[in-house]
Amino acid sequence: MPALLLAAFTFISVLSSCEKQLETKIYSQLTPKNFYKTEADANAALMTLYTPLSSDWARTDPGNNTTYATLYNADIKTYLFRSVGTTDEIACDWDPNLLNFTWGPSTWGGTQDPTYYKISYVAKATDIIDVIGKSTAVSDDVKKRYIAQAKTLRAWIMYALYDFYGPVNVKTDPATLTDTTITPRPTAEVYSAMIEKDLLEAMPDLEDKYNANAANWGRVSKGVARMLLLKLYMHNKTWPKAEAVAREILTMGYSLLQGSTGYADVFKQKANNELIYAVPANNASPNYWIQEVLPGDFKSGGGITREPGWNGYFMPWAFYDKYSATDRRRSTIIDTYTKTNNTIANKANGLRGAIPLKYTGIAGNGPGYAIDVVVFRYAEVLLSLAEAINEQRGPDDAYQYVNQVRLRAGEPDFAGMNEGQFKTALLEERGRELYGEGARRQDLIRNGTFISNAIARGKTNAQPHMVVFPIPNAVILQGRGIIEQNPNYPR
Repeated sequence: MPALLLAAFTFISVLSSCEKQLETKIYSQLTPKNFYKTEADANAALMTLYTPLSSDWARTDPGNNTTYATLYNADIKTYLFRSVGTTDEIACDWDPNLLNFTWGPSTWGGTQDPTYYKISYVAKATDIIDVIGKSTAVSDDVKKRYIAQAKTLRAWIMYALYDFYGPVNVKTDPATLTDTTITPRPTAEVYSAMIEKDLLEAMPDLEDKYNANAANWGRVSKGVARMLLLKLYMHNKTWPKAEAVAREILTMGYSLLQGSTGYADVFKQKANNELIYAVPANNASPNYWIQEVLPGDFKSGGGITREPGWNGYFMPWAFYDKYSATDRRRSTIIDTYTKTNNTIANKANGLRGAIPLKYTGIAGNGPGYAIDVVVFRYAEVLLSLAEAINEQRGPDDAYQYVNQVRLRAGEPDFAGMNEGQFKTALLEERGRELYGEGARRQDLIRNGTFISNAIARGKTNAQPHMVVFPIPNAVILQGRGIIEQNPNYPR
């Protein structure tokens, strides 16, 4: 991460005690009179909100001194992994409850359910926005820029919570930050409107993008805000709004990396023009995905030679077989490798699944690498626009967008489908294009196939209510009957 983004994380508010860590209230220790006298002060405060967006194993929440896994680390309990590891694209047997759809409200306590506890960052963002706005010592331009970033980051955390748990009782009003009253969860409509409002208000004061600005790569931008709006609208199936914001992103100068190696290059080249956002990684906060997916007896394969990995995640052969033999995206997936005993491992020799390496531009033995973790990119915008169009008017105008992605993959154009056929084909194309990037769970749920897909894989415990995760039981108990559990989970 650039030096500006590695500024010391200066915390501006604390929770009442570690015992009260489930509550979202905070007590501000700072006022416009004693802080935020310079842009550096505002930046230091803002950096606390970037803390969850890390590829490192975990970061300590300075509000309660508890260390939680970050959202985009490759660990099994993170937002990233649970977004892929509950689907057909990636499997792992390290967590039987996740693997077998046997999770419940008490399955993952405390730091084992780190995504939910990012709720505290919503309150932090609210405090930061309030204090920056009241500061009399920094210019209006500085205020606008930093408030816009804080609102975007608040919306991002709120969207991640919404994606996993549905609406939750966040604090977006600074007047409530010291109020100990436990409030009910809002409706989906009210919660979605809060996310949308933050992003729309932030948009005018955000930079378009930072791909050509190395010093600030890693900051949220107008491209990120629009991407979050697109994700929200797709989640809610608000197709006209999804189409409109996708078309806005198309005008921003992003593009697919081209050529026979274009797909692989996306995950090698830092800040390339296809990336809308990638979590900056460096030696202090590295990308561990590669270490997680390489087998424990790996020696060489897929053009790399290095020490064995942790034998964690693999791509089931049924998903690997969704790629044609000529699909260029297969170049980022290893299906044959040489073991440390110099024998060959592949599907015919007992390899349990392909190796979803994704990030092929590596050198050295790891375990982590200074390769940015890709989160949002232009290819997803094209595929989402195609879906939004098809849902409203059928596929005729949608082909041009998905076929840009297929052309880069070396695959023939989609053509001659009805609306239902195109919908099914597009879902599978999204799977091939976006594997390992955290989109598959959302895609299956939106298409109504998340549970049936799991049952087809033998996950007979999968039930319709599992399209959202349960609110942690400790939160329900502390909520004293006010915070309701998600439907059909034990109370």
